[in-house]
Amino acid sequence: MTEPQTLVVGSGAGGLTLALLLAKAGRSVTLVEIQPTIGGYLRRFVRNGVFFDSGYHFSGGFENILRQMHRILGIDDLISGMPISNRIILKASQQCIDLPAGCGYAGALDEFSHHFPAEKAALSQLFDTVRSIWTNRQMGNLYDCSPMQLIISQYDSTTVREFCDRIGLSPAAETSAGSFAVCHGSPPADVPMSFHARVGFSLYDSLARPVGGGDSIIHAFKREAAKFGITIRTGSKLLRFSEPDSDGECHLAFFSDGSSLPVDEVFFTIHPKSVQELLPENIQSPQFRRRMLRLRETTSFFCVYYTVDDGIELPEGLLSFFSENDLDSILRGTGGYSTGYLALRSPDVHGRMRSIITAFRTMPVMTPPITLPHHARISDPDYQGFKARISEEITWDLLEVYPHLKGHLHIEACGSPLTCLDYDPPTGSAYGVRCVCGQSRLCGALPVKNFYLAGQSASIPGVMGTMMTSFIVFRMAVGDEIYRRVIEGS
Repeated sequence: MTEPQTLVVGSGAGGLTLALLLAKAGRSVTLVEIQPTIGGYLRRFVRNGVFFDSGYHFSGGFENILRQMHRILGIDDLISGMPISNRIILKASQQCIDLPAGCGYAGALDEFSHHFPAEKAALSQLFDTVRSIWTNRQMGNLYDCSPMQLIISQYDSTTVREFCDRIGLSPAAETSAGSFAVCHGSPPADVPMSFHARVGFSLYDSLARPVGGGDSIIHAFKREAAKFGITIRTGSKLLRFSEPDSDGECHLAFFSDGSSLPVDEVFFTIHPKSVQELLPENIQSPQFRRRMLRLRETTSFFCVYYTVDDGIELPEGLLSFFSENDLDSILRGTGGYSTGYLALRSPDVHGRMRSIITAFRTMPVMTPPITLPHHARISDPDYQGFKARISEEITWDLLEVYPHLKGHLHIEACGSPLTCLDYDPPTGSAYGVRCVCGQSRLCGALPVKNFYLAGQSASIPGVMGTMMTSFIVFRMAVGDEIYRRVIEGS
């Protein structure tokens, strides 16, 4: 009989991290992915010989917490970050704030204070609070193996909107200084200040793009997976589990190819709604069902992928464009939008350096409201017309900032929130479940006693946050002694 496996469901940043940690702890690990290849939004794709990022465009923390995680996982030798600048454009108030590459947290505060001198004290209070929350977060140093303690902060029950109103930030100052809200996708009126800060500090402290994109993480994982004997199953859908036994545990998983697998524990890194579909009906309490019904989604994105003619000056770095000074309406999709443009020079499949720009504009999930499957949307005139119109609008905004690019941009691909839905069901949101003040999200233990939930909907989204969540859930599941052994062995 097959040895029971520790099953990890989903192979994005969270799943890859959990699989390696569990394997390092001595588990027999099977990683299952419904897509043909592993990586999720870490993966790049190729159009006309040029590499483009699916979802991992940039991150913070390369010189602190990300570096710790890479080192513990044994992959730091293959992963590096290139610091990038961030130009913030506030169209409504005709303002431009430039954050130079490598300016650091203090440098970012100086730039904002220069542009909003009357609000210098309020901006300092905002930045001091964000730094304090980051410094005092759970598992701030992964090498600290002392027992975890529950840290409760006043900012867990204070929304970003309440905090900014209290310190008197203007809409323009709040939008620019809080622009990284687009990197977690939850509106300021909903999201706790503590959550907002844990996402934002590292983005201002050490914003960088991954050299080689997310493919570098995937390549590094495959190397380590081979060392530790991790079994990888791709193109296989998990259909259901056996009924819970007398201990409330499920120990047999069934797949779409007709096979089954004995399991000791299961770690999900997929969307909570997809997890709920796999949980036995009789183990879902009314309270659990109500929690699931309350979940709301973060923003999605419409993406456009450009190449730029050779010889044309490329404004490398991140351009953060905001049509309105209202992050709540932008992230709810009720008015205004934000578009990020990441411009970089990168080798193509032949090793030739190419100039590319990836644009990602906020847009609600399920936009446009077309229920046609992917193969039918390809020839649907309404859908194709929608894509052409939004792509044109995104291009207009870019040319408004950099008019010298006119006539030198070539759209190689584009995708709507429905494309995201095809790729990442069941909603296609960029960051999974929205974080709402006073509303608990699912993280760690599930109603089935040997099931656990991680992933970006569990705690903090983005690559750094999702990997961090995997460390937290891993420690919760295996205990401090095994966690210490893994850390000390890294």
